[in-house]
Amino acid sequence: MHATPLFRDQSVFEIPQQVNEMEPNRRTNRRRLVVFLIVFSVTLLPGLAWNLLRPAEYRANARVQITMGTVSPRINTTASGSNAGDPPGQRIDLLTQVQILNSRSLLEEVHHRLAQEGLTNAFPGPDPVAELQNVISASPISGTDIVELQAIGSSPQRLAKIVNMLIDTYREQLFASHGSESRDAIVNLRDEVDRLGISVTEKRAQLASFRERSGVVSSERSENVALARIKGLSESLNRANEEAAKAEARLRTLRDSAASGKSPVFSRDNPTLASIEQRVSTTREQLRDMERVYTPDFMAMDPTARALRARLSELEKQLSSNRLASQQAMLSASEEELGSTRALVERLRGQIEAQRREAQIFSGNFHEAQALEDDLARLEGTRRNATERLAKLEASENARLPTLKLIEAASVPQQPWRPDYLRDALFNLLGSFLAGLLAMWFVELFNRSASSSPSMPTTILVSQPWMAPALGMEPPLPIAERTLGRTQPVPQLSVKADLPRELTQDEVGALLAGADSDDRLLCTLLLMGLTVDELSELTIRDFDLEGVQLRVRGASARTLTMPGWLVRPLAKYTGDDIDRPVFRNSVGQPLSESDIGRRLACAALDAGLDAATSVSPDVLRHTYIAFLMRQNVRFSGLAPLVGTLNAEELAAYADASPSLQRVRHEEIDPIMPALRGAAA
Repeated sequence: MHATPLFRDQSVFEIPQQVNEMEPNRRTNRRRLVVFLIVFSVTLLPGLAWNLLRPAEYRANARVQITMGTVSPRINTTASGSNAGDPPGQRIDLLTQVQILNSRSLLEEVHHRLAQEGLTNAFPGPDPVAELQNVISASPISGTDIVELQAIGSSPQRLAKIVNMLIDTYREQLFASHGSESRDAIVNLRDEVDRLGISVTEKRAQLASFRERSGVVSSERSENVALARIKGLSESLNRANEEAAKAEARLRTLRDSAASGKSPVFSRDNPTLASIEQRVSTTREQLRDMERVYTPDFMAMDPTARALRARLSELEKQLSSNRLASQQAMLSASEEELGSTRALVERLRGQIEAQRREAQIFSGNFHEAQALEDDLARLEGTRRNATERLAKLEASENARLPTLKLIEAASVPQQPWRPDYLRDALFNLLGSFLAGLLAMWFVELFNRSASSSPSMPTTILVSQPWMAPALGMEPPLPIAERTLGRTQPVPQLSVKADLPRELTQDEVGALLAGADSDDRLLCTLLLMGLTVDELSELTIRDFDLEGVQLRVRGASARTLTMPGWLVRPLAKYTGDDIDRPVFRNSVGQPLSESDIGRRLACAALDAGLDAATSVSPDVLRHTYIAFLMRQNVRFSGLAPLVGTLNAEELAAYADASPSLQRVRHEEIDPIMPALRGAAA
C-alpha cells in the first residue's frame, strides 16, 4: 500500500520492513515443508509397497458357439442344473449349458485329466475342484448363442491349458450322451403317442354318450331345439315390448293434444276432412274477392255474399265436428292397440317363464358338452404335436446332432490383467500429495497468530523536497509526473489513519455538476463541514442571504461563510417554508440518515464516480476536513469550521498529519475550489 501526502509540497517515502519479516517467513516455510514431506512420505511409501507387492493375475479367454439338436442331450450330472424332467425334443436353454460348463462333475473330469498330465500341483488345496470352479467362469454373450469362457490366475500357461481342456471335455461328454438319449427319446415319444391315442378314443366315446343322454345335438346353440325355442320367444318378447312402448307413446301424444285443444288429425289422413277444408278455403277466397270490389254495406245487403258467409259458417262447423270424431276414433284405436300389445307381452313372458327351468337344465348340459369337446381338442392337439416330433426325430439323424463350434481358443496371455500398477501408483501419488497439503493446512490452522496479517511498510513524510537527500533518499518526482505514472487511484491519507474515503476536487466538481438542485445543495452543505444531525435541523431562517453566511445551531453552534452562488437556490423559499426543514420528505418530516445516504449514492452514480455507492455524508465531511488540514489549520481551529471532533477523530487526523507550523482558521480559505467553481 502507498501513502499519499496530506499537505502541499510533501513527499512520501516507504521503507519496507523486509528485515523483520524475513526470519518468521523462513521458519513458517520450513515448518510447512517438513510437515508436507513427512505426511507425503508416510502415505506414499506404504502405498507403493502394497501396490508393487501384489501378485499379477492373468486372464485366458475362449469363445464357443453351442447349437443344440432336436433331442436334449444331458451330461450325467446332478449339480449341472439341467432339467431332468424336461420332455424329449425340447431345445436346451443356453443358460443351462453355461451352468453345465461350470458344474462340479465336469470340472472333476478336467481335474482328473490335469492330474494325468502331471499338473497335480496346480490346485494344492484340500478341495481342488472347488478352487478350479473359482478360477473358471462362463457367461453367455447377449443376443447370441456364444459362450465366453474365462480363467483367472497367476500362471498364464496353466490357464490356457485349463480352458482348452474344459472345452474338449465338454464336447466329448456332450456327444457321448446324445446317442443313448436320442434312442430313449424316440421310444418315449412312441409310447406317448400311443397313450394319447387311447385317451382321445375314450374322450370321444364319453362325449357321444353324454350328448345322447342330454339331448345336446351340437356345439352350436342354433342347432339345438330348446335353445332355438328360447331364443325365438325372447326375440318375440323384445318386439312386443317395442310395439307396446310405441302404442303407449302414441296414446299419450293423442291425449296431450286433445287436452291442449290441438287436433292431432291431419287432412292427409282423412279424405273427408281434406274435402271440407278445400271447400272452406274456396268459400273464403270468394268472400275476399268480393270484399276487394264491394263495400261492407253492399256486402251486407248482397244475397250472394250473405249466402257465401252462411255456407262458410256451416262448413267450419262440419270441419270441427269431423275433426272431433276423427280424434275420438284415433284415441279408441290407440287404446285398443296398447291393450293388445300388453296382452301379447304378458303371454310371451308366461311362455318364457314356463320354458326357463328347461332352458337352465339344457344350458348346463350344453356347457358340460362344450367342456368335453375342449378337452378332446386339447388331447388331439397334444397327440398331433407328439406325432410331429416323432416324425422329425425319425426323419434325420444329422438334425438331432448337437454342434459345438470353437470360435476362439484360449491362448497364453502375455500381459497381466490386474492389477494396473501404473494407474494405482498414480492414484497413490495423488492421494499422498493431497494428504500432505491437508496436513500442512491443518498444522498452519493451529499455528496461525493474530499478527500473521501482512505487515505494512513504514511511511516517512518529508515536508520539502530538499529534505530527501538529508535522509539518504532520492528526491521525489514532480507532482505532474507522479500523477501521470499512477495506474490506479490511491487513498488520500496515511494507512495508519482509520478515516473515510477522500474525494478529489475533480470528483467533487463532477458530483456537484451531476446532482439536481436539491441534491446539489445537500452536497454543498456537507462539503462545508455539517453533520447529518445539523443538516436535518436546518431551516431557511438559518441562512443569512444578505451576509452570505450560515448559522449552525446545536452543541457545535458556529457561523460559516457560504459560496456566493448558494444565495440563488435559497431565495425561492418564502412564506411558511422558512420555518420548515430545508431537507424533508413527502410528509414534511426531516430526512433520516439513510435517506440522505441514499440520495448521495444516487448523485454519485449519476456523476459516474468510482465506487459511487461508498459516497456517504462522512466521506463528504472528511473531504472538507482534509482540505482544511492541507492548509495547516490548527486543531483548535477546526471546531469553529466543522464542529467538535471526538478524541478518536482527532487522533486519526493527528496520525495523518505531520507536526508543522499551524495557522489560525481566520487565515485560511474555508471554501473548497470545487465549491467556488460550482457557480458556473
